[in-house]
Amino acid sequence: MAHFLLRYELASDYLARRGDYRDAHLALAWRAANAGTLLLGGAVGDPVESALLLFNDSGAARAFAEADPYVTAGLVTAWRVLPWATVTGETCATPVRPAQGPGP
Repeated sequence: MAHFLLRYELASDYLARRGDYRDAHLALAWRAANAGTLLLGGAVGDPVESALLLFNDSGAARAFAEADPYVTAGLVTAWRVLPWATVTGETCATPVRPAQGPGP
């Protein structure tokens, strides 16, 4: 399974405006999660500075951003879908182990 990060850059007034769109955004996110394409998602920082959503399909990540009320209402000022080469962890896409075994 491949991994893709959807990275959002947020408007300076994101927190003040998100309440009007949050339920619709979360409904979209949970539909994607229930469909199995969105693995994790959420805001980054305290105070919030950006958002990251982890998908297993680049097309699903793009479709999500294009339909997201946060994007269409201008709360997200820029977004990008980036391939993420995950190499460690139980659900990584391409496991890479050290030459001498799994380590301590």
